[in-house]
Amino acid sequence: MKKNITIYLLLLAAIFFACSEDKGNYDYDPANNLKIKGIPTDTAVQNYEVLKLVPEFERSLLPSEEGFVYSWTIEGEEVATTRDLEYTIPGSLNVGKHDCRYIVTDSKNDMKYFYSFNISVTSPFSWGYYFLCEGANKESILSYFSAKEGTTDCIHVDNIGGYSLGSEPKAIIEQFGNISSLGDYYYTFYVISAKGETPTIITDNGAFMPTGLITNSSFMFEGDSYNPTDGVMMATGTPYFISNGKIYSYNSGLLYRPAQHDKEYKWSHPASYYSYVFVFDELSKKYYVLKNQINDPEQGLVSDSYALDRVIEIKEQPSYEGQTLVSQSVGMDADAHVLSLALAESGKINLVSLQYIDFRAAKDEDPEIKEQGILKTSESLSLAGADANTRGILVGQDWYFVVGNKVYTSPVLKPQLADLTTLPDDLGVPVAVAVTSKETHLIIATYDAGSSHENKGSFALVDLTTKEVKVHRNVMGKCVVAKGYDANPWF
Repeated sequence: MKKNITIYLLLLAAIFFACSEDKGNYDYDPANNLKIKGIPTDTAVQNYEVLKLVPEFERSLLPSEEGFVYSWTIEGEEVATTRDLEYTIPGSLNVGKHDCRYIVTDSKNDMKYFYSFNISVTSPFSWGYYFLCEGANKESILSYFSAKEGTTDCIHVDNIGGYSLGSEPKAIIEQFGNISSLGDYYYTFYVISAKGETPTIITDNGAFMPTGLITNSSFMFEGDSYNPTDGVMMATGTPYFISNGKIYSYNSGLLYRPAQHDKEYKWSHPASYYSYVFVFDELSKKYYVLKNQINDPEQGLVSDSYALDRVIEIKEQPSYEGQTLVSQSVGMDADAHVLSLALAESGKINLVSLQYIDFRAAKDEDPEIKEQGILKTSESLSLAGADANTRGILVGQDWYFVVGNKVYTSPVLKPQLADLTTLPDDLGVPVAVAVTSKETHLIIATYDAGSSHENKGSFALVDLTTKEVKVHRNVMGKCVVAKGYDANPWF
């Protein structure tokens, strides 16, 4: 009998605890239950695009929405508290799929109703034209104009993935190739500003998220500050940066020590084609070649593959005092590397080519050349209106120059200027010139300081075959650097 009573008491206890743990998960509807509808389970949206969602409510009793409190979350972070969602997707939100939730709370009874869904975020920055611009307060702004047909406006950002572009925009350097994480070929590029917490941000035109940051904390050794004014990408894939007049290599996420030389130089305007750099010295107003030091213990020389410690003089070179660099480009000429320069001074364009031979074996009657830097050619072309505002670029074997609203061209061999086309005269002054990925069009950025528009910068695309001009007016600020990342240049 006692045994039966004990079993009975245990059963009563089990029933009691089961009831006390009841969470209310019964298949019945509470009074005036709410059902949320009208939100897609998966929505594709781009960074900087406005996401608009209008939910529909279905109530079991009265249709009233009185006392409702709303909350929209992305990855658990609340982004809005309105009934309907109208939210600009920030550039800091990573590309990919994100879990979202819409929560409606009935304040009358504290009942919560949930609706879960996804958004698939893609980057609007892809194939197109990139303009690094300077704002009214010298802030760096990157403006992007898609190469897609029908595009009419730029997207403007002052940060990439939440990291500020800083101020005093200076340069963009790039490398094209396969990005394994994206599974395709894209441009990896470095956006360079002189000031800011993140003066250089590494990104690409595939995902357009930061893949690296170069800051004061990036130095391998203490004692330097990072205030970059320019950069160059070697064919080896190693970028070099000019900061405070010194040149640094960037390897494995770190800035190496500055190159060490036996006299004072102040470097600027680097250009490279191989494993050495042509660079301008602001003190002597001449170009030099920088490369790794040779290893010669007898002379006390120690090679360092991470630093361009060796300076090679380019002989017979004049000073460029009083001239403005318009464009520079490095290419190959037989077994030599040639730096082609275009410089402007009042009323004329000076075309200069500097040649560097790393090594040339003896052939026929020519002796062996172990190393040599020389002035190869120097010519001047009269051009009315040419001055410090002249802009230009070398495309293949032809120079292109923009003076005012006139575009001129000249072959590299036997230079002679000829008219190419004329831009509309209401675009302002030329501020930057670039070429599209496949070198079919010039990209000419202009700026009209007197324009009444908020965006005083425009750009023109000039077809190099047909000479047709297509203009996009008032789409950006004052451009410092233009880049054509509008297509895969290899295919």
